[in-house]
Amino acid sequence: MAYDAQTALAMMKARLNRLPEDTSQDEYLTARIESAAGELKRDGIELTPGMEDTMLLVDKAVWDYQSRDKSAGMPEWLRLRRRERWLAGP
Repeated sequence: MAYDAQTALAMMKARLNRLPEDTSQDEYLTARIESAAGELKRDGIELTPGMEDTMLLVDKAVWDYQSRDKSAGMPEWLRLRRRERWLAGP
């Protein structure tokens, strides 16, 4: 795991306006983060320690979480960030 799981979880909770002490969905949110990391890896993106990759991971996980019941595609800003990160390489 090339990212700090606790930092990613804290950032995801902040993006979702959840209190840090609310741990009721930590297991589910952590699974969403791990799933997003796996998807990025399958897309050829090797996450590295650092805030840029952690933020990309969190943005992807939050988008997955918020759009889980919607049929709309990935937003352009996230698609471009993922593409630019892929082009940058490992």
